[in-house]
Amino acid sequence: MLIDDEEHALELLEMMLRDLGNVEIVGKYINPLLAIEDIKQHQLDAVFLDIEMPGMKGVDVARAIQAAHPGVHIIFTTAFTEYAVEAFEIQSLDYLLKPIRMERLQHSIKRLEEAVMGRGTAKEGNEGSEGPRICCMGGFSIQLGKSETTQVSWRTLKEKELCALLVHRSGQTVERAVIMEALWPESDAEKARSYLHTCISLLRKNIRESGLPLALYKTGNGYSLDCGSVVCDVSELEGLLDMTLEGKGLGVQQFEQIVALYNGDYLESCDFIWAFRRREELVHKYVHALRKLSQSFYKKSQLSYTLECLRRVVAISPDSEQDSRKLMKLHMEMGNRKEAIQVYRQLELEVRERLNIEMEQETVRLYQQLISSNYRRGS
Repeated sequence: MLIDDEEHALELLEMMLRDLGNVEIVGKYINPLLAIEDIKQHQLDAVFLDIEMPGMKGVDVARAIQAAHPGVHIIFTTAFTEYAVEAFEIQSLDYLLKPIRMERLQHSIKRLEEAVMGRGTAKEGNEGSEGPRICCMGGFSIQLGKSETTQVSWRTLKEKELCALLVHRSGQTVERAVIMEALWPESDAEKARSYLHTCISLLRKNIRESGLPLALYKTGNGYSLDCGSVVCDVSELEGLLDMTLEGKGLGVQQFEQIVALYNGDYLESCDFIWAFRRREELVHKYVHALRKLSQSFYKKSQLSYTLECLRRVVAISPDSEQDSRKLMKLHMEMGNRKEAIQVYRQLELEVRERLNIEMEQETVRLYQQLISSNYRRGS
């Protein structure tokens, strides 16, 4: 499905997709509200969606589409780079800058095909023997492996937080006093002990009734959770990030795996104060891994993947002048002068208006070269 408030943009995108082949377009819409209304009538894998439309922002349209049609992939098409953070927050599959280049569109369709195939494989595995999975990226849940939507139901939010805290400590014993302070900091000791006892009972019962191969132990004055062979997404992610930072396995497959796992910050949707430090550590490691991958892709002349890495870095660190300069230079190398200037303007907004500091001279000089068309590769 294609959604754009400009008719000529719809026609151009339709023509490019038909030229690629193996793509069926079920509908084109100028009015996003009509598209949201009609989407349930279609079986589709993806929506190409303009992010800047009058009346309703593309990110809001995307959320409405995901609510009406769970599992559909969103591919944003836009002439603006400043919406990248919001796009990644709602887990869009891709972010295409206008004017869309055929090479970039081919890459996007390839990613879509891989995502659709992966979803089908996951469903088949879930219907079969795929085991449970602990998910910490973007939020906290325990998938039971029977279907994409089947997961552990928490009787209380504190039961969920207790389980997340024990998973966070990776099997180590957490002292009772530490748990009470983390979960009930404003309660007196007697009430906190009572609350903890209740949550431990609820968690044990939940583990037993869900048939999870987890073991909750009481050791001395503390508790630990043995996750056994249950896979945890953050452990997989950290393994891949460590490999990347060591310079091992640098390539498209590893990049795609990292991006798929990093579908949000560590326990992002959970207001767990004790998780903040590890969240920041993972963000730091993720950004450094993306920089490492971007360097590797650039050396191999895989510019579209280099661009993807740098965009994600700048989305996370919008005030990083060094990363923004690299992105600007890459856009110029790829013939995207307009996009390079937009990167500068977004950086200027972050540095001058929000941080109230002057930009580095190197950044200003680069911008002056861009607007005067005197930029040369390698300058």
